[in-house]
Amino acid sequence: MVDIDKVFTVDLNFNKHAPIDVRVEDLSYSVSDRPVKIWQRLAALQMPWEWLEEPQTKMVLRNISFAVKSGKMLAIMGSSGSGKTSLLDVMACRTMTGEVTGEVYLNGAARTRTMLDTCSAYVRQDDRLLGNLTVRETLMFVAQLKLPTNMKQIEVEDRVKNVMSELGLSHVADTRVGNSEIRGVSGGERRRISIGIQLLVDPSILFLDEPTSGLDSFTAHHLVKTLANLAKNDRSVLLSIHQPRSDIFELFDLVLLLSRGQMVYYGEARKMVDYFTDLGFPCPELTNPCDHYMDLATVDTTTDNTENRSSDISDSLVAAYTRHAASASLEDNSADGETKKPGFDPLQAAFKTNKYQPGELRQFSVLFNRSMRNLVEDYALLLVQFLQALSMSLILGFVFFELKRDQLSLRDHFGLLYMISVMYPYMIVLDVIGQCHKERRYLYFELQDKLYSAGAYYFAKLLSELPFHTFFVTVYMIPMYFLANLEMDAWVFLKVFAIIFISVYCSRSLAMFSASLMPTFQISGFFAQSFFSIFIMSAGFFINLDNILSWLRWVADVSYLRWGFEGLCLVVVSPLNFTCDGVPEAFCVATGEEAMSMYAFRDEKIWEAVVGICASIFVFLLLYFVGLKYIPQKPHEA
Repeated sequence: MVDIDKVFTVDLNFNKHAPIDVRVEDLSYSVSDRPVKIWQRLAALQMPWEWLEEPQTKMVLRNISFAVKSGKMLAIMGSSGSGKTSLLDVMACRTMTGEVTGEVYLNGAARTRTMLDTCSAYVRQDDRLLGNLTVRETLMFVAQLKLPTNMKQIEVEDRVKNVMSELGLSHVADTRVGNSEIRGVSGGERRRISIGIQLLVDPSILFLDEPTSGLDSFTAHHLVKTLANLAKNDRSVLLSIHQPRSDIFELFDLVLLLSRGQMVYYGEARKMVDYFTDLGFPCPELTNPCDHYMDLATVDTTTDNTENRSSDISDSLVAAYTRHAASASLEDNSADGETKKPGFDPLQAAFKTNKYQPGELRQFSVLFNRSMRNLVEDYALLLVQFLQALSMSLILGFVFFELKRDQLSLRDHFGLLYMISVMYPYMIVLDVIGQCHKERRYLYFELQDKLYSAGAYYFAKLLSELPFHTFFVTVYMIPMYFLANLEMDAWVFLKVFAIIFISVYCSRSLAMFSASLMPTFQISGFFAQSFFSIFIMSAGFFINLDNILSWLRWVADVSYLRWGFEGLCLVVVSPLNFTCDGVPEAFCVATGEEAMSMYAFRDEKIWEAVVGICASIFVFLLLYFVGLKYIPQKPHEA
């Protein structure tokens, strides 16, 4: 049995953060109430598409003012849609749209995004973790990217150990994190890992969005207890929480209760019941105060009568707090954030930029190692991809088993080479798109946290996947090559392998480019397969290149499937001689060159086919980088 008290013991010796007080003055936030975007309706096949010529403005937050001293924990409570998460996002400069008025001060200085990046951390509601890595590996990965490069390896490892000890994760350090498909640590431990990732840089301010969401009451209590201990170590902890039970409520220092984006109560948690009792709303015996007062502040839209009654109560509570706030200073609520710490200059100490931050090369190295480890550990995916490549190879090998060199088998050679050039490349398109959209679950947020650059991720992804790509192409080619009785010449074999290798990689590049530019898996798949279908039809097998309309001939010229098919034909078919047994000499196609002319493959060279495919790869990969760099890779479900 694990000793819970020991697990949640906090080691406070390694923290060196500067204490920072947070003060919010008259903060308001409004957004335009626009209809669902066209691509969202298209992805969900929803009709009709709608537009609003004049979008309506919705006030999400209105005149929010409060303060939190370092060493205190503030719980922001409210029903769904009350503005809890929006308030945290606005304070942390994480809103992408809308208009913000008012100000947030850190130790008396108006906050900026740069200041927040250096002194705060944000823990999201859901965990974005790689299930194949252990707890220690997950934290080490972030430590290598966030901690200064002048720290020695032993110091980095010590920091990780201290964070695991601080959050009660030491006993699961070498356990895989896990996910819905992989058994790993518990939900509470996963949430503490997410908090630990942010604690590695030892922030002075910690924002947490619904940290207890999805946890059982026992785990939620100990998680909040851990946060309370973190706050006592001169941190300002601000968290949103929906409806905590009473023992969790007792751990809060300060409480902010919201109703439709307006303040209903702000002050010490232990004084909340007395405040509402003075207003004529006492808490019934044996009732959780959070439950009772959350119900009071919530507008019940079940019927018109309940909506009108609950709305009147909510409005009266907002008005009562407005009068209370006007007659009482922030000092009366033990939360004046104006005072600076003795001898502490926020602009010189807390917000000082670290010149030893890891550079692009360090980021690439760490990302490459993580990607390789994650791919190697994903046994199920590797097995499926191996069986996919092997099965397609065997199917082609047995269908075109031991091709002969006679007139009856002439067209079969072209059929085999065409299927080689399109079958596996087609199969991997959706697989790669699915993997890219799966990676968006953590990519978007890691880029948002500035954990690494888009360029470092780009090169790490391409190079880490290259060995696996090589292996699967080898599996795809070897059985088929020998079963079909292709030319037993090492040089021919290598040239065939090279053309298949770059053709398949071109499909991979097309898929990655589509996934980075399109917002959903469905639209990405449609976009990539549309390209692929056009390239298939113009590859020169179904329709002779000479018969393609002149104004559409450019499609064949840029089709990497055409160049792959033609390149294989130049390597395999062009040198062959065919027998004319039973066929009049006038109708006999005796050489591979004659056969090539039947498909309008006449003057091209092998190097031209290779250049054509490589040019497509270059364009697709360039567009993939542009997508990563300039288009937010926000997951569709986020």
